[in-house]
Amino acid sequence: MDDVKKYVLTNGLGEIRENRTFKEYTTLKVGGRIRLVYYPNSIDNFLKFHKYYIPLQRPLFVIGAGSNVFASDDDFDGVVVSFSKLPLRYYRVGDNFTCYPGCSVVRLAYDLSRLGYTGGEFLAGIPATIGGAVYMNAGANGSEMKDILVSAKLLCKDGSVKEYKNNELGFAYRKSRLQEEGLIVLEVKLRFTKSDTITVRNKLNELKSKRNSSQPVDEKCAGCTFQNPAGHSAWKLIDQIGFRGYKINQAQVSEKHCNFLINNGNAKSEDLMKLIKEIQENVKREFDIDLKCEWVLVNFDSKSNILNN
Repeated sequence: MDDVKKYVLTNGLGEIRENRTFKEYTTLKVGGRIRLVYYPNSIDNFLKFHKYYIPLQRPLFVIGAGSNVFASDDDFDGVVVSFSKLPLRYYRVGDNFTCYPGCSVVRLAYDLSRLGYTGGEFLAGIPATIGGAVYMNAGANGSEMKDILVSAKLLCKDGSVKEYKNNELGFAYRKSRLQEEGLIVLEVKLRFTKSDTITVRNKLNELKSKRNSSQPVDEKCAGCTFQNPAGHSAWKLIDQIGFRGYKINQAQVSEKHCNFLINNGNAKSEDLMKLIKEIQENVKREFDIDLKCEWVLVNFDSKSNILNN
């Protein structure tokens, strides 16, 4: 990978970090070594890198806050891209906000409340960047990204850049066109409604308090593990099979919320994968329901053999 490092540094396309691990870049704090992490210093320079890198046919993964990412224990012999060092996060024109990769949606939620805009309060409970939030159609408390998104400028696998309107993105429950086609977020336009600052802040604080009281926010986890099946709550199904607090070594079902699997120490990806499979198998056996894993799986092969999205 010395050729990739040289290309980035010689052309001033950003920064490079070598021999990092997914433990450093995910909230679950598990995963193997990463050969190279690339921090673009602009969107244009990322596009130059992408044009150079894709023909090399090496692995590439774009990571945001790492809050919904589950990486294997194996080494990742490719490049992980982080937009966390981009100088501009978002800008506002009227009621429209244009966000760039690396923009924290939690930070955006608090900025919206300070400015007196409503509609984005739910973002305060989603520890993600804008790219990951759109990719997963992230949501909380009855609201989703599709409710506030106007359009998104995306990078296609062939290197072309296209702008998609909301109705062209195939949004569904924790689903989007981005997942199916491997599209990368370059820019997102969101629209919010003007309100008064106190009302928005009170609603935001109420949602935050609800989240803190019901979810293991202080644990090493990756958000909800499973999608809610139609007509059911995943946590209830897991609770009903007797798995609340169930452990495989240091991989554990949260006592506080059964749909959160936590790294209770120094868990291995292998143990978390076993725990996911056991939950899926037992729920299937007991209720004939297929629980689908909501996490983004990285560097696993087809042998992982779990239902994912």
